[in-house]
Amino acid sequence: MTRHSVPLHRLYSTGGTDHFYTASQPEANNAANVDGYTVEGSPCNIFTQQYEGTVPLYRMYNGAIVDHFYTTNAAEKDNAITKLGYSYEGVTGYVYPDASCEGGRPLYRLYSQGATDHFYTSDAAERDKAMTEGYANEGIAAYAPPATG
Repeated sequence: MTRHSVPLHRLYSTGGTDHFYTASQPEANNAANVDGYTVEGSPCNIFTQQYEGTVPLYRMYNGAIVDHFYTTNAAEKDNAITKLGYSYEGVTGYVYPDASCEGGRPLYRLYSQGATDHFYTSDAAERDKAMTEGYANEGIAAYAPPATG
């Protein structure tokens, strides 16, 4: 069976120092045109439906610190909601939980305590650059198809 993936759009708000990720083009357009985010491209693709071997990529938001947070770990999602002030915004899409998938690339997760911002990239050089700019490497969030757009 052919698996159809779509770009995971990455946007950034300098006003809120917040990276925002969505698989929805209309949602990305709204964030850019209404909410003041700047389009930064796509770190990878994700699936809009669940296929065998994929897991949900959960999206949360904390308005007090202006931060979007994404995880595949349900316990981590629940902790962010019950103890860290995040609101659950749904499933962004579906990704692979580990490297056993064919063609999946690591999606690195980083966090800046100073900017209270989570940052995700599939580019190791971009990850390393972010680490020189105050982001701490939090490991691999998931594995995903390479970006196509």
